[in-house]
Amino acid sequence: GPTDLRSRIGVVSFDLDGAHPHDICQILDRHGVAVRGGHLCAQPLMDRFDLAGVTRASIALYNDQGDIDALLTGLDEAAATLT
Repeated sequence: GPTDLRSRIGVVSFDLDGAHPHDICQILDRHGVAVRGGHLCAQPLMDRFDLAGVTRASIALYNDQGDIDALLTGLDEAAATLT
């Protein structure tokens, strides 16, 4: 990626053990959080770690603390519901 930090964005891909990425996306959507779930563009890395898919959240300048709180609250619900 770009070496200049001003040209980078925060991207977090994660796996919640026992939960399908699309189910995580659906729960996060109920909290107003838009994420991507599935194979994305990291299939060789996911194969290496034996992952069928991941969920990816992108964090940018327009996100605020409320967005992060909604993501974490939604992930708590997903973990409690799906695992």
